[in-house]
Amino acid sequence: MGQFKSIILITVIGLAVLLSGCTEKPVGTPTPVPAVTATTTATPVITAVPEATPTGISELVGLNNRRGFIPDNQTINPGDEIVWENEEVDAVTLVSKEGVFDAQFLTYQKQYRYVFKRPGTYSFYFEENNSLIGTIIVESMAATPQPTPSVPAIKQLPSDALYVIPRMQTLTNWSSGGVMKYELRLLKVEIHNQLIDTSLSIKAQVVSDGQVLEENSFTLEKQGSSYEFTNQNNHFINSTNVTLRLLIAGYQPVEYKFEEVENVG
Repeated sequence: MGQFKSIILITVIGLAVLLSGCTEKPVGTPTPVPAVTATTTATPVITAVPEATPTGISELVGLNNRRGFIPDNQTINPGDEIVWENEEVDAVTLVSKEGVFDAQFLTYQKQYRYVFKRPGTYSFYFEENNSLIGTIIVESMAATPQPTPSVPAIKQLPSDALYVIPRMQTLTNWSSGGVMKYELRLLKVEIHNQLIDTSLSIKAQVVSDGQVLEENSFTLEKQGSSYEFTNQNNHFINSTNVTLRLLIAGYQPVEYKFEEVENVG
């Protein structure tokens, strides 16, 4: 009986092992990987400085291994050429601090030429003695001048084009204690177009010592037309000098002196 139980136990254990080997492990749900959004970096726009065309102008800079650059500062325009020449027996090596060209070994009376096409400040030194420095300043290119807008020519009015009668009543003198003071009570202006066969736009100003007392705007339509006006207010002035200024569109201003009369008519 004991042997029979052992056989049953071994059989159960074997089946358990067999079943555990055949059982599949559950497959896990895959975790989605977030999509990577590509970041587009804007490329900076670099405004290129235009190169100047050669001007044909050359400036000489002497090289001296003891004295340095002669002259040590030179100002030129874009497109100008610099000619470096070794003026001493001892050779020198010309070096550009900004690297605009490779180092140049120059023996006695040998030259090196370079056309500067862009504005800026450029420094040069000797490889044998970097304390000797020369500077080339290339000035900015001048802006292209813009054409000046044309201004209509202002004509001079023919002297007999208008017949003008400016009259004012004799001024009342209120001067006292050395202070000049006059009262302008009444004036009258008549303007007749005698020659001009087109309309004239006019602004008439009554002026005393540069001060505009009154003004009237009107148009003389054609030859033979006329206009007249009188003052709107009394005025106290410091001088008897009273003038009529006519500002006529398209013509230079003209002035007439008022005549003092007892009766302006």
